[in-house]
Amino acid sequence: MKKVLQILKWGMLLSLMVVVLLFTNQKQNKQMVFLNQINIEVSDDKFMTEQIALRYIKQQDFNFDSVALSNFYLNELEIAFLQHPAIKNAEVYSNQEGLININLLQRKAVVRIKTDNTDYYLDEHAMKMPLSSEYTPRVLVVTGEVNESKHSSIFSFIEIINKDIFWKSQITQLHFSNNEVIIIPRVGSQKIHFGTLTDVNKKLGNLYQFYKQAMPVKGWQTYSEISLAYNNQIICTKK
Repeated sequence: MKKVLQILKWGMLLSLMVVVLLFTNQKQNKQMVFLNQINIEVSDDKFMTEQIALRYIKQQDFNFDSVALSNFYLNELEIAFLQHPAIKNAEVYSNQEGLININLLQRKAVVRIKTDNTDYYLDEHAMKMPLSSEYTPRVLVVTGEVNESKHSSIFSFIEIINKDIFWKSQITQLHFSNNEVIIIPRVGSQKIHFGTLTDVNKKLGNLYQFYKQAMPVKGWQTYSEISLAYNNQIICTKK
């Protein structure tokens, strides 16, 4: 008798679960979707804003009007955002009321590579990143004879100067010529011949001491060129 009661009990529980699932499925089939919120992690860059995200959703042919939750493919929208060149990570999810939330994390451009044939950024992981028609960040520009084999040394240089407030502000451009680098500063009209991108900290340290000791005496407009290419030497050319 007890065994029969247990079977009946489990049978009723199973039937109840089936009813709940059917009710939930019917509710989802009728529940319309609504775009609730687009959250973009705070960043200095503005490659992606809420307005840009809304335009991108429309361009990708996703529609929120009169669409049931059961017919809206959240995963496909998430994949679409992950394919956007400015997006590092994306998460798209909804609740049972059909409210859809989108969380986005942008990539960060750290340097722009601009040659006669190419124009692109390197992001914070030294990966190539295309330009955006929506936004142009203020980053150091690298010009001249640049190819992908130089990405590693360029990125290492950027990491060093970005840790120093003075150099981050002072150095605006690197120009490659015959595998050597010319620095274009923000303050001063000199071309700074850096040589190769080796012994970076040592060369920048020497240049900083030159700025600190010689420039106040000689004046910022005295020299047309400063060379750091030779070991432990600073060679200047007067105008």
